[in-house]
Amino acid sequence: MEKCDVAIVGGGIAGLSVAKFLAEKGIPFILLEEHNDFFKKPCGEGVIQKTMGYDFYELYGSKKGVEKEIWETVIYTSYGKISVEMPIVMTDKRDVEAELARQAKKGGEIRMGEKVEDIKEGILLPQQVKPKIVIGADGVFSTVRKYAGIKKPKCGMAVEAYSKEVDLDNEKCHVIMRKDVVKYGYAWYFPKKDKWNIGVGSSKKKYFKESFEKFKEKNPGREWRGAFVPLDKPLKSYGKNAILIGDAAAHVLATLGAGITTSMIVANIAAEHIEKWAKNDYRNIEAALFEKEWRKTLGKYLKYSYYVKTFFFDVVKSEYLRYKLLAKMCRDTTDYYRKIMRK
Repeated sequence: MEKCDVAIVGGGIAGLSVAKFLAEKGIPFILLEEHNDFFKKPCGEGVIQKTMGYDFYELYGSKKGVEKEIWETVIYTSYGKISVEMPIVMTDKRDVEAELARQAKKGGEIRMGEKVEDIKEGILLPQQVKPKIVIGADGVFSTVRKYAGIKKPKCGMAVEAYSKEVDLDNEKCHVIMRKDVVKYGYAWYFPKKDKWNIGVGSSKKKYFKESFEKFKEKNPGREWRGAFVPLDKPLKSYGKNAILIGDAAAHVLATLGAGITTSMIVANIAAEHIEKWAKNDYRNIEAALFEKEWRKTLGKYLKYSYYVKTFFFDVVKSEYLRYKLLAKMCRDTTDYYRKIMRK
């Protein structure tokens, strides 16, 4: 059996971010990623640059993989177009994850092709690794979350593909929110450097298949990739000697299905607490304080996003009222980002 101080399960954005932050603090770790390559969980690859006082570029510490910066998003509804201004960073997510891994390797070990199938008595199986603390960054179906005794989040579904055949303004992101396209969700066309990331997602699985088939007919010949997306209130993020980050704990903006910046923020907070625990040789892991801090920073924001999503799709049945509500939200968002981006 191999013993270590810190084991990170999952090598997506959340796991690689906490590994990077630990490496910067000189704290060794072992990261176990089930796949042999990066960017295995599909997404739109857009990152909200500014979130609750944090900046993606400052968290990331690089611009590798950044393909385009977008200021305006156009939302298409049955009652007209709505414009919202917010800073979106379009990335090549595989390059971003590879860069995070490069930075992380300066202080720890990354083992690819290592799937943690179970955890018994604190031992990661089949690897036979026993850490003092295990960080679950292993996604929606988290093995670490199951070990910690925490429920699974409510999920939606989404698919994405690449296209070079999109006749839209490539200096803007484009979102379609119409019932005839997808119910309880949206379709997207996000511009990258020389192609588009396109996709569709829904919070209701029973409507997703129909929406995907229609979207696929309009965009034939693509290689589609799909994933479950947590669309829930953030979960409890600790149990036993484990803490959770990212999709594993629903650190996602449920209105958008976006979780890159929020996961990096929680990863940064986790690294700060692990640094404190390391000074006492992990004899007093106060995981409740970790949870308290990230909830103080992001909790209201994430819960608000969940309740807005629920109200918008489950309570408001009229598309016209949704349009009016969305227009108000977009005006408020535009005002907010105009204000903070001037600072």
